[in-house]
Amino acid sequence: MCERCSGIRLVSLFRSPREYLQTVEYIKQLIAGGDFSLVSGNCPLDEVQDKNGRWADDIIYHLIRCNNCGQEFSCCVNTYRGGGEFAKGR
Repeated sequence: MCERCSGIRLVSLFRSPREYLQTVEYIKQLIAGGDFSLVSGNCPLDEVQDKNGRWADDIIYHLIRCNNCGQEFSCCVNTYRGGGEFAKGR
């Protein structure tokens, strides 16, 4: 990891939908800042939840990469049973 990504705020367990949504906003800020790129995901970051509060899928994931060193970070949540994380690696 490099200086840019060593300060990433990781989440070992999402304890609530709110915590997950805050992490999605954080990821969008990282990408907007230009230091990270979205590599993949099963839905757009702006569409993890619709305007009625329904989730895009039972499992939602996104993978981002540091544009400086290539380190990857994954965000995955189980919207049906709860849980998930934002962690280093795939």
